[in-house]
Amino acid sequence: MPICFFHGLDSSPWGTKGSIIRETYPDCITPKLSPGLSERLREAQKAIKEPVLLTGTSMGGLTAIQFAMEKPEMVRGLVLMAPAVGGAVPGVFTDVQEKMLSSVYIPSGIPSVIIAGIRDEVIPLEAIHGLIERSPQGQGIILHEVEDDHDLHNHLHLMLEELDKMLARIQGFPPPL
Repeated sequence: MPICFFHGLDSSPWGTKGSIIRETYPDCITPKLSPGLSERLREAQKAIKEPVLLTGTSMGGLTAIQFAMEKPEMVRGLVLMAPAVGGAVPGVFTDVQEKMLSSVYIPSGIPSVIIAGIRDEVIPLEAIHGLIERSPQGQGIILHEVEDDHDLHNHLHLMLEELDKMLARIQGFPPPL
């Protein structure tokens, strides 16, 4: 099962998370994405040619969710780190984008895991909880609220563990020990 990683706004495919994911999964698709939301989504659509396990951090997590909303048949699972579904930092999103954020959701039938830091000063936990509440199968979304900030650097091991578990789940194998 191919994995695709979408980086955050202040990062790149070669940042910490992208590098670790590529070391663990060398065939991972890691496109370089533009800053603009609509451009990111167009670039994601060009990068994904077959069903994938989709993972993303911050703005990359939002891009993953938007992609899943548009093409749910191309997403076998989601592993999201601090997805940008609402912001505590003024000026990151326009008023129109803020309104759009209040309507994003994870489509039915897509197994999903979210890792969010309780000390995140960029994406408030309330925004993540709102995403889960709006999602048709929100009760099935696994949420890890961890003692960390927006970068989640203290929980990179959890990111890899959840990717392994999700791969096993969607491929029908037991997770590695």
